[in-house]
Amino acid sequence: MLEMPNIVQDESRHSVPPAVEAVEYLDVRFNGTLHKPSVFKGEPSPELDAAWNSIIFIMKPLQISSETLAKLGKDKRPSLTRLPGEYGGDYLASMEITHHLHCLNMLRKYLDYDYYKATDVAMQADPVSYRMHLGTPHHCVDILRQQLLCNADTGFITYDWVKGKDIPFPDFNTWHKCKNIDKIVAWNHQHEVRIPYGRLARTEGVVDLEETP
Repeated sequence: MLEMPNIVQDESRHSVPPAVEAVEYLDVRFNGTLHKPSVFKGEPSPELDAAWNSIIFIMKPLQISSETLAKLGKDKRPSLTRLPGEYGGDYLASMEITHHLHCLNMLRKYLDYDYYKATDVAMQADPVSYRMHLGTPHHCVDILRQQLLCNADTGFITYDWVKGKDIPFPDFNTWHKCKNIDKIVAWNHQHEVRIPYGRLARTEGVVDLEETP
């Protein structure tokens, strides 16, 4: 079901240091009511985009050591991106949450395609990339599928009788034990790479992959 052929029972890879030190849990009740307002849902608008951008672009790329790289189950292949020596010389990385939010945001925009086709600069500049992410082969959909199944929520949804409805209605306002995203963002800020985009280039000894990983 997960389509994960490379399953390895290795506890050291479940929570890779040092980012694990940023994890703190909070009790959070989800906003699951269909028509309850949220800054993250509603008709497309500059205000809605600003809310999403505030959680997507807040975490920048960071660098990880050879030791952390090994705990990720990755070998030091010559194609890996390394930072210039004056910026630490370690490996370039980013937290996966940034990719998941990026994919979810692209899906959100695609649901209001006509609006964003006219207003979204990225969609206008690179429509091929949008189609690769959201059309066949459905990269973003499948990444989120794997993430949801990997972290399968075993909590329970209860049901209520509601006036005017012939079948029980689910109550999605459920309690969850959530990672404190503010603490994770703060940790990311402490370890982020402050390097001008133009300074990121192939270092000596790099051998390009023949295709994307």
